[in-house]
Amino acid sequence: MVKRTIQEVLAIGVFGAVVFSLAACSAVGNTADGDGDDASSSGVVYPDENGECAVEPADGVDFETANALITEFEAASTSLPVTEPLPEAIDPATTVAYLDNGSAVSSIIWGSLEQAGATAGVQLQRVDAGLDAQSINSAVSTVVESAPDILIAAAVDATFFQSQLEALESAGTTVVYAGSSNAEQFGLLDSHSGYGASVVNGEVLAAGAVAFTCGTGTDFVFYSIPELSFSQVQLDAATEYLADVCPDCTLRVVEIPVTTMDTTAGDAIVSDLQANPDTDFFITPADQMQIGLKAKMDLAGIDVHGMGQSSLPPNIEQIASGLQAAGYAVDYNEYTWLMLDEGLRRSMGVEVVYDEWEPWVKAISRVLTMESAGEYPEGFVAYPDMQSDFAELWGKG
Repeated sequence: MVKRTIQEVLAIGVFGAVVFSLAACSAVGNTADGDGDDASSSGVVYPDENGECAVEPADGVDFETANALITEFEAASTSLPVTEPLPEAIDPATTVAYLDNGSAVSSIIWGSLEQAGATAGVQLQRVDAGLDAQSINSAVSTVVESAPDILIAAAVDATFFQSQLEALESAGTTVVYAGSSNAEQFGLLDSHSGYGASVVNGEVLAAGAVAFTCGTGTDFVFYSIPELSFSQVQLDAATEYLADVCPDCTLRVVEIPVTTMDTTAGDAIVSDLQANPDTDFFITPADQMQIGLKAKMDLAGIDVHGMGQSSLPPNIEQIASGLQAAGYAVDYNEYTWLMLDEGLRRSMGVEVVYDEWEPWVKAISRVLTMESAGEYPEGFVAYPDMQSDFAELWGKG
């Protein structure tokens, strides 16, 4: 089965320009009873604006475990997840090719890679790959001919260049295969934002559903993006996690096509919640679905909180303004530097092992609430000292 991976594409337009109005929205913290806890029509209790729960979790709900995971991810990163310096000096002749899938996010990653490459002192090559099989195959053929030391394939599915993996290996090219959930299928290393990381992200989203309903919610919905393979990985992980911490909880699945992300996704969510009034909380791999959603909910007369991954600046502004309960931001700049770091290490013969993904995911991510979202008026930065720390690890400090 061919999987179209766009964590990678990171949601084809997830970072596109979005116009929305905050003035028309009302805060998510408003309450009907004035006791500081927001309640939906289903009777679920949400934390107050200080993040406190004034009720006990329902029987059988392991609120403590879920809340502990959310608390861990609410903490800001204070260091890099990699601490060992490179074993040798970086050869200035080192060549690094980057497969650009043509998405807006890929362009952002290239800009970050230019900065990282300049710090490392390597030679970069940008290769236009696109997303269809023919263009990807052609692009990788070009890479095989140039035989770079490192190939960064973030967002490009190896399904479309699997026949060339042997040639890349023979040429001594280290393939950094990030953002895809099928690395094992091709004998590649599961790298950043891949399968293992997606499992962690799914668990965090599920924990958020429990924690941000004070352990009183039982009816949840996952707004899935069927075109994105990592969405299914997150769904599976969230389902398994909920089975452990909340056996009586249910997780409906509603598919939101990727092509509607910037258009009708919000309307689809409102329609779904109207049709399912017992829903207590929603989770999604793409937080952009929440941009402007509160205003649509107010017009429809509903109030259901939610949390999504890859929170964009408008999401963060909404959270800081009390118009969105929570978000899950990702620093794709640090993500890019980590990909180059992996490539440098492996090209020097270092065995890179990702046996526990949680520290790596936490290093570039943070669960945001009203209390913390205001720290990022210009966009999310996971660890401000990242560049200087990498420079030191790479012998460039």
